[in-house]
This record gives sequence, structure tokens and C-alpha cells, in this order.
Amino acid sequence: MGKVVFLIGGARSGKSEYSEKLASLLSDRVAYIATSEVTDVEMEKRIEIHKKRRPKNWKTYEISENDIGIQGFKNIFNQITRQKIDVILIDCITNLLFRIIYKYHLENIEVIRNEVEKAIEKEVALFFDGFLKIIKESGLNIIIVSNEVGSGVVPYYPLGRVFRDLMGAVNKKIAACSDEVYFFVAGLKQKLK
Repeated sequence: MGKVVFLIGGARSGKSEYSEKLASLLSDRVAYIATSEVTDVEMEKRIEIHKKRRPKNWKTYEISENDIGIQGFKNIFNQITRQKIDVILIDCITNLLFRIIYKYHLENIEVIRNEVEKAIEKEVALFFDGFLKIIKESGLNIIIVSNEVGSGVVPYYPLGRVFRDLMGAVNKKIAACSDEVYFFVAGLKQKLK
């Protein structure tokens, strides 16, 4: 029976590099679920850095626009489980969450109405409940990477505040479901669970 390892920390804290080392130690049969999408030149450079670090024998599954949702994730997971994979590395939940809520176009709204926020919370909760169920039932070793976004200043824009709050709730769910949890800061890791 596999275990779920959750790696959380700030930007450039070392969590992604550690996740890749851990996956390599566990097996050479690794599936990498990439949650980012190219939105601009800077993001393209970030994605290329991650691609270059990955061993060539890993299988990469990029989440497309059509995969945003529990059925899309289930389809990707089904593809992976048919491939004799031992370890799945998901990097990162922060990008995945942003892509889920981006379709609401909150970046241009000055005041987010209560009913919109509740609809987003419901969609996010349903997705991540299903996501965690699929992961736990797989029996594989799963490494999940996410950002801790709640330790800084309160965001100035409504989207930033909604995103921060949702990210905190999602991270709590994942941590509760995980067998091991590590917090990363300044390139150092601390075991929390």
C-alpha cells in the first residue's frame, strides 16, 4: 500500500526539488502530473526549468483546459495506472486551484458577491474531495506539492483574498489525508506529520 506525502512551503523554498529527489528514490517508474499552463513568457521559462530537471524516463501528464475538473483528473489518473507506475508526483496544487477558479474571471471584479464566493467554494470542495478519494484509493505512492500562501500580508485585491482562503482550506484537506507532511522554508524541511 502506497503513502501520500504532502510537501508545502513558500516560493523557492526547495519543495519541488525535494519532491523530485524523493520520487527518484522511491522508484524509476514515476508519473509527473504538471498542473501549470503557459500563460506568458515568464511562466514558460519556469515550466522549462522544471522539465529540464526531470529524468527523461518519467512520464509527464500535463493538465489541459479540458482536464480541469474531477472527470479530467480521473481520466489522467486512469491513464497513469495502466502504465505500471509506482509513484505519482503532482506539482503543484496552487496552480491547479488557480486554474479551477480562474474561469470565474474574478480578476476584474472589485467586490466578489457572497453567492459567487459560495459557488467557488462548493466547486473547489467537490473537486478536492474527489481528488483525494482517487489518490487514496490508488494504493500508489503519491507526492503532492503546494504553496503556503497564508503567511504573508492580506492581499489587496478580492481575488487574492478569496484565493488565499481557498488555498488554506485545500491545504488543510490534503494535510489531513496525507501520511506524511513536510514544511519547507529557505531550502530546509521540517516534518509536521
